[in-house]
Amino acid sequence: MIRSKAFTLIELLVVIAIIAILAAILFPVFAQAKLAAKKTSALSNTKQLATSYNLYLGDYDDTTEQIPSTCADWWGPILPYFKSIDLIMSSERNDKDTNACRNALGAYKLSSFGYNWGPFGWRGGGLLNPDGTGKSATSVVEPANTYVFGDTYDTPRATLGLGFAGDSYGSQGGFSNSGLRYGGSFNYGFLDGHAKAVKVVGGVLPGAFGEVFIRPANPSYFGSYCADPEADVVDNNSGLNTTPHVPTMQCKLIAKFLQDNITTPCATKGNYSAPCYWTN
Repeated sequence: MIRSKAFTLIELLVVIAIIAILAAILFPVFAQAKLAAKKTSALSNTKQLATSYNLYLGDYDDTTEQIPSTCADWWGPILPYFKSIDLIMSSERNDKDTNACRNALGAYKLSSFGYNWGPFGWRGGGLLNPDGTGKSATSVVEPANTYVFGDTYDTPRATLGLGFAGDSYGSQGGFSNSGLRYGGSFNYGFLDGHAKAVKVVGGVLPGAFGEVFIRPANPSYFGSYCADPEADVVDNNSGLNTTPHVPTMQCKLIAKFLQDNITTPCATKGNYSAPCYWTN
């Protein structure tokens, strides 16, 4: 009697079930490994840009850039120092850049990084004087804790301010911390030349660009938007008309103000009608 060497239906189903279980276990691991590799590459790019910025400072009397142009944006002045336009891009941001001037420089996507104009953009407090000129880098109180540039969803001219950094993320329907770039671990270049990944969180801020805000999760970085954390950032009625309204206060307290005054968790996906913070 000849015995069949074929698998029975039950055996095949068992094998398929085992493969499915292994896939369910391994695929998330592969995804996490891929994200970790992207984070490492992006942080390396950030470090190179921070070094380029410090080379720029050395050639320009230790003075930060003046207000960025509408063409090359903040990265234009330091482009000769890092040369590869890919350093300002991210695989996690694919918004097309249709500006002919930036296209001519090789930028066909929007940069993933925004410049430090201060915690609330046009109100100041960052690396620009009120007239838009650059500041003396030696006047910055805490250079090792002061952002020069960092991850943003703002559109050119790109900034990293609290009410600007979530611009296209919010306008395109983003609604969670976990959905932020690199899982909410943003890369920043600091004035002393180092780069670091900083955990950020966000929520709804009616009146902001994209109707959302993004701020550091760790209060140690609340003053990182500030050339002088103790100096007042004046409510000059320009920029964002947000709810809650952010009054004149010390620069280091503005991120804390959002933390203390937006205390309602966001209840519904994509609800941008009232201030709230994301819980996931």
